[in-house]
Amino acid sequence: MSKNYTKYTVAGIGENLNKRKLVFEIVKDYAAKNNPSFEELQKVFSDEIQGSLGFIRKDSEVKDAKRFNIDEPLTIKNGINVVVSNQWGENIADFLAAAKKLGYEISSQIQEVETVNDAPAPGIENKVNITISGRISNYMFGILGDDAYAECEKAISYATDDIETMEDFVKMYYETTLYDGDGMEIFLENMDMEQFNSNCPLLSEFLNNVKEGNASHLQFYEDILDMSWEQVNIIEDDALITITVDEKEIVSGQKLKDFLGEIEQIFDEEDDPKTIAKAREFWAKNGAEFEMEDSDEFQVSKAANGVLLFNEWIQPKRLTDYKTRERNITVEHDNIVDFDYYFDAVDFDVTKLAFLKFANATDFHESGPEYVGSYLSYNNDIVEPDQNIHRDKGFTIHYEPTFQSCDFLLLG
Repeated sequence: MSKNYTKYTVAGIGENLNKRKLVFEIVKDYAAKNNPSFEELQKVFSDEIQGSLGFIRKDSEVKDAKRFNIDEPLTIKNGINVVVSNQWGENIADFLAAAKKLGYEISSQIQEVETVNDAPAPGIENKVNITISGRISNYMFGILGDDAYAECEKAISYATDDIETMEDFVKMYYETTLYDGDGMEIFLENMDMEQFNSNCPLLSEFLNNVKEGNASHLQFYEDILDMSWEQVNIIEDDALITITVDEKEIVSGQKLKDFLGEIEQIFDEEDDPKTIAKAREFWAKNGAEFEMEDSDEFQVSKAANGVLLFNEWIQPKRLTDYKTRERNITVEHDNIVDFDYYFDAVDFDVTKLAFLKFANATDFHESGPEYVGSYLSYNNDIVEPDQNIHRDKGFTIHYEPTFQSCDFLLLG
């Protein structure tokens, strides 16, 4: 079996560049030749080109370093250091179009690398890449802060009769940041802008930044909300899994339900002492991170291929401050995405993989496919994925939801 990799050549800049390097080198070249301000650079390389994760950020403001070229900041006008997104997949087409408009001559060539469904060589450290891809929902949680809440209350009184509640207003205001809709037009039609601009300085300033192309939904999370950056991913059994070990595919694009096979719950040591021992080791190492009250009490299931599944009432530490029913915000990102998990392993063994899921996520998410997990671990280490978002199918914001709050996810 072969796998395709596209390499790019940019006249005067470089050859055989992968997607990430292509984007970085062109942004670097443009910044060096034009000495733009931060705002000017963001207009040229706008968030809409990259998608939901953003394109250009000040290095001091990056919340999730894995998604940016954090080790190679670029210094632009006024000594500002900026970093460039490293999350590129199908969205590279939008970048290529933008770069060519700027005059860059780009050619591409597809290179094929032979891959064999074969076992890795024994006794050596393997480079492992597990890709889980498909339509995977991502949830983030926040709280509407005091200042923003006070201004939102005022703004409702300046709105038309169609905007009756705080939820109505927050939804309308948030949708002004979404580049593929008519949110800004709807907001302006439903608001007395003279009163809004005079009495809601925080919201007004942010809205002006949106109009000028200097703010998106990501800045909404930073500027308007007290936001947790712990992302909850809902991985379901119709997602595809590919496992590559030392550049050889040993699992090729299988649905998770086929990869896992029949799943059996293990109740006690008499059923399967090895599985119970593995579960104890996992919780001894990770229980504190997920606020497990009693790591000796757990549920564990084993798939036909030996992969373990933990289904628990977990509370990741970065979410515990958001267990509130008041002013709570839930944002759902409906993404077509690749999750790439990279790690090293001596004698990679699929039975050392485990999925961890929230016990209440099925009620929280309400979907047809079976819920598999939100976290992936190998040999008891949680592995954080790189995200490569191909397409955003929609963003939904909920204000004080009952069944989709952080509180409901964690506590039921």
